[in-house]
Amino acid sequence: MHRSTLEQWYILQTVIDVGGFTAAAKQVHRSQSSVSYAIKNLQQQLDVELLRIHGKKVQLTPLGATLLEDVRPLLKEFANIELRAKLLTAGAPANIKLEVDSIYPKSLLFRALSAFKQTFPHTQVELKEIVRLAPTNSLANCDLSIGLPFNGKLMAQKLLDVELVAVAHPAHPLHHLKKTRLTEADLNHYIQVHLDNNHQYASATIERSSQRWTVNTVDAAIEAVRSNLCFGWLPAHRIEDLINQGELTALPLDMGRVRSIPLYLIYMDYDRRNPAIQALAELICEV
Repeated sequence: MHRSTLEQWYILQTVIDVGGFTAAAKQVHRSQSSVSYAIKNLQQQLDVELLRIHGKKVQLTPLGATLLEDVRPLLKEFANIELRAKLLTAGAPANIKLEVDSIYPKSLLFRALSAFKQTFPHTQVELKEIVRLAPTNSLANCDLSIGLPFNGKLMAQKLLDVELVAVAHPAHPLHHLKKTRLTEADLNHYIQVHLDNNHQYASATIERSSQRWTVNTVDAAIEAVRSNLCFGWLPAHRIEDLINQGELTALPLDMGRVRSIPLYLIYMDYDRRNPAIQALAELICEV
């Protein structure tokens, strides 16, 4: 059995934080004598002097200061567990499942998640990143999704358009065809990187090159193009620095050099959304 209890350590912490036994008694809703008794028992059980009293001033001993600093994280974690239990009992969700298309800007995503944590610190967000550059009929196992709508019956709100820019390494043959404008026929002679998360891509408007290398992350697509292995349409916000540094160069296409992908915030079940899901959705829209 443990010689001390969390309650005793909590009382000691309160005595130190508020500066005395009288104020601590009010804080913990106990009598001053019971607070003194708890501290006395704690010291006896540990056989350690934790406090010294100088008139009305209470001061930790060096050993007491060390031990209390070790205990503070445990007390905070225990308080969090109790609060989490209270929130869950009241109906707050333990977690929210959020599915996000990988081309959605990460800076916006994590700004919204940081703000959400301030209001719902005990609700965990399970984040899953996917590639979905075209609508599908599949239903995701999540509460909220950022991407293209899979189903016209789902509630969805337009967030933004992500621009995809056709780029290649400066040494890529497409930059050396001695043509001021490139056509789709020119592109079809070269390998294009293709983003696909499930190998069932079926878009009539994006990435129609006859030669494809398929990857399932934006990072892999960027690295493939940087390595001069292929060309591709990549998210402009992800490659802006690479273009400015001369590592990638926009292709001089006759048309379609820039393509826009609209991204929406999608509720999987709008009627059953809870306050936490609604709050996260509103923050995503705000940023």
